Amino acid sequence: MIRVDIWFDIVCPWCWIGTRNWAAALERFPAADQVEVRPRAFELRPGGPDTPGLRLAEVMRTEWGFDDAQAEAVVERVTAGGRAVGLELDPENVRPFDTFDAHRVVRLAAERGVAEPVLERLFRAYHVDHADLGVRGALTDTAAEAGLDRAAIEEMWRTGTRADDVRNDRSLAARAGVTAVPSYRVGGRRAVSGALSPDDLLSLLHEGLNEGLHDGART
Repeated sequence: MIRVDIWFDIVCPWCWIGTRNWAAALERFPAADQVEVRPRAFELRPGGPDTPGLRLAEVMRTEWGFDDAQAEAVVERVTAGGRAVGLELDPENVRPFDTFDAHRVVRLAAERGVAEPVLERLFRAYHVDHADLGVRGALTDTAAEAGLDRAAIEEMWRTGTRADDVRNDRSLAARAGVTAVPSYRVGGRRAVSGALSPDDLLSLLHEGLNEGLHDGART
């Protein structure tokens, strides 16, 4: 089994683009049935607003100190990156929020075997529909639409579970050298970050496969 940790955040457009590139890499990987993906939480704005605040275009100018040309370049690059994989992104008008609870939902979805459709729906809700995913009701509705049991989500809100999982992912990211998303760690190798192409991701998978074969030969 090849275990792959993928750190992500819902508010990161490159993470959604990365899901498309990852799927393309897996299609070409001969041992795809041996790959176990573990989605890992990485909060880009921990402690950020629970409700939608400034549009990203305003955040870039007021918080990041970007001038108009720099902000426009970011928008153009993200938009082009999305279109290359069939996604119509609207980076100027998204409103970043605290994704802690969204990560809890994804962890629950992973436990229930529906992480992929739930993550896809959350990405679309934020980047296309501009849904207010900082509100637990909206998170619940969105994840339930993608197949996650509504009662299980509501039980998580009542009991406070999966919060420690998100915090543990944060600590694991620090130990693995993750400082940006998306980041990929195949097996026990050091994590690699960035908007990796399908070819890049396929190379990581082959390295993980070869590493596993060598380990098996030594045992």
